[in-house]
Amino acid sequence: MNQAWFLIAALALSLSSPSSLQTNSDDQSLRLRADLVLVDVLPVQKRTGRIIGDLKREDFSIVEDGVQQKVEYFSKDKLPVSIVLLVDRAGCVNPFNQQIREATIRAIGHLKPEDEIAIMTFSNKVELVQPFTRDRKLIADRIIGVERQHRSEQHYFNAAVYEASEYMRKAANPAGRRAIIALTSLEASIDFSKISEKEALLSVLESGAVVSGILIQSLGGRFEQGIRGKPTSLLRHLGLRAGSLKMFVEETGGELVGAPPDQVDATLNRVVENIAATYSLAYVSTNTARDGKRRRIGVQISPDVEKREGKVALSARRSYYAAKSEAQSATKQND
Repeated sequence: MNQAWFLIAALALSLSSPSSLQTNSDDQSLRLRADLVLVDVLPVQKRTGRIIGDLKREDFSIVEDGVQQKVEYFSKDKLPVSIVLLVDRAGCVNPFNQQIREATIRAIGHLKPEDEIAIMTFSNKVELVQPFTRDRKLIADRIIGVERQHRSEQHYFNAAVYEASEYMRKAANPAGRRAIIALTSLEASIDFSKISEKEALLSVLESGAVVSGILIQSLGGRFEQGIRGKPTSLLRHLGLRAGSLKMFVEETGGELVGAPPDQVDATLNRVVENIAATYSLAYVSTNTARDGKRRRIGVQISPDVEKREGKVALSARRSYYAAKSEAQSATKQND
């Protein structure tokens, strides 16, 4: 977990009584506390795709590395959202043409006033086009002015997700939801950037962000996925570098959805609404070792809910990295 979040509110949280855990100030304190593992969960009825509301703490259970954990905190608040819009500018297919830009502007216009958004572009390089802002007119202007496509360059997903995750730490909503939404035509690609998948995944898990992707559906996009995206599995088998947007989505509990150009605004609206509507759970791990190792998380819904609702699909982060002790961090720095 990202230690920078935690020290700010440790004292404030220690003074809070258990009965006050549902207040906004305690929401923020809880999200900053070092020993809490935070898990945002989106339960969706498989048959209809409807988000299931009115669930209670006892409707969820969490295991870490196979060991049952106690849910210490539960919330279903509509929290503000901090979004990094990650726009792919590489390859032979343009997933951000004029039609897509206009659709994105319409979708951004549906956000709540307290929601903030930043824009980054990526190809062989990653660039911050617009820092976090709530100014919708400024965002619209920046979307229209996003740089032209770099046809000769590659889709470096690892570097893009890493830079977006690092920048996410500047979000003005420390107690809100955090989302990285990629607009692209690919779900995976060759990636020879300086950032590995492991480094990018560590950064995004520490940032607390959920990664989602909107794949612009077109004939050209399918062709490019076949040429650029399919070889990634072979590269991994050979021990070479590749980047998978799909992997980041699955590990953080986001969505990867396809949309034709005329449905991008509705799709983007739904993705953002789902992020804002998730349940927040938190637990204190029974594994007290501060070893910096990755730990697997499993979230389950109670049988009673599935009896009532039918089969339920849960989107939630799959893992986190435990904080290292000061001694371990010092040892690593001296190596």
